Amino acid sequence: MSGTAGPGTEQAIRVVVVSQVRIYRQGLAHLLDVEDGFELVAATSEADTAVTLPGQARIDVLLLDMTGDMAGSHGLETLHRLAGLSDVPCVVMGIPERTADVVSFAEAGIAGYVTTENSFTDLLDTLRSATRGEFACKGNVAAGIVERLAALARERRAVSLPQLTAREQEIAVLLESGLSNKQIAGMLHVQLTTVKNHVHKILEKLGVRGRAEAAAMVREHRLAETGSGSSKRSISDREGSCPPTRVSAE
Repeated sequence: MSGTAGPGTEQAIRVVVVSQVRIYRQGLAHLLDVEDGFELVAATSEADTAVTLPGQARIDVLLLDMTGDMAGSHGLETLHRLAGLSDVPCVVMGIPERTADVVSFAEAGIAGYVTTENSFTDLLDTLRSATRGEFACKGNVAAGIVERLAALARERRAVSLPQLTAREQEIAVLLESGLSNKQIAGMLHVQLTTVKNHVHKILEKLGVRGRAEAAAMVREHRLAETGSGSSKRSISDREGSCPPTRVSAE
């Protein structure tokens, strides 16, 4: 309910609803606005402006309707753009619960999802889980995400930069792969501020001015070590992102 935290002392979860379908947008806005433990911040049809609404003290989670024009690649492109605009967790609704589809959305950075068959109660549970950094899904979907993580791990080779700690080297490789700080934090299960601190130290130790220069230096070291004449294709070229922080199979 708007302005209330519901039972206990926890703050209400502040939600922005994004849907191009007016009746969906208005219906979800009404249901969330009267639900204890939730507070409706805004309801809009434009995803790109949802995370930059003026005068908002806090947005805890973004709820995106992935039906209609947002289905498929358009929705994925929107999620990738949002990842570069904000660190607010994104929950999507209306996607098919096929392993390949959910993994693709997980790579785009979603914090949770509900399908067309889920209930409003399921949606509330998913929004709560997203604010806790949890990602609930069926066993086959969890297996698909783990398999994708394993594939990414195989594609990433360690690089020897003696001036960096082991953790900094790991982050440097992910940085060179094209991942954002938010995506690295999700993959390593650490806070975003922790990644930012590591990236600052990496730039300082390598004596470079920005991420692009750091990535280039890591790539040069990789090529020198392997003797290869071509660089590895970055994760971002494959529409890569990262799965959320913790995956729990239902």
